[in-house]
Amino acid sequence: MLHSIRVFLTLIVVSTMSFADVLITEIADPNDDAGARFVELYNNTGTTLDLSSGWALTRWTNAGTTPQSPKYLTGSVGAGEFYLVCADADDFLAAYGVACDQDIGTGGPADSNGDDNIALLGTSGDIVDLFGVPGTDGSGTGHEFEDGRAERNSGVCSPSATWDVLEWTVDNDSGGG
Repeated sequence: MLHSIRVFLTLIVVSTMSFADVLITEIADPNDDAGARFVELYNNTGTTLDLSSGWALTRWTNAGTTPQSPKYLTGSVGAGEFYLVCADADDFLAAYGVACDQDIGTGGPADSNGDDNIALLGTSGDIVDLFGVPGTDGSGTGHEFEDGRAERNSGVCSPSATWDVLEWTVDNDSGGG
């Protein structure tokens, strides 16, 4: 009887936990428009997520082995919705005709020139989703999106804490994509 109660309570706890399938779906370094750079996130859960509960983006610049300080996210993202993080809200609006959800300024994860590595960090600070190979300059690799963009392939529905080139379609000025 005690075993059955434990199993039942475990099932209740697991069924009510919110597994956060938030992932990076696009990163852009538009040619000749550094102010319009952005990172797009997607909430693949059935509930609205409060990103201000500790979610963040970080970036390894070029071949750096230490990431920059995290840029914490604010606001929330609805179930099945996108959240746009930009380097400059005014430039983003002028370039795309829509407002970004959060302007985190220049020099950070949304301001990559296309050869950097970017991670989405969960509320515990762990890497939830990763683009690129930290410690490796992206130039000439499968994760270079200089003067272009990297877009998550449509069949990818979950984040990955390890880089998988097969999950991405990348376009860059070196002829990739």
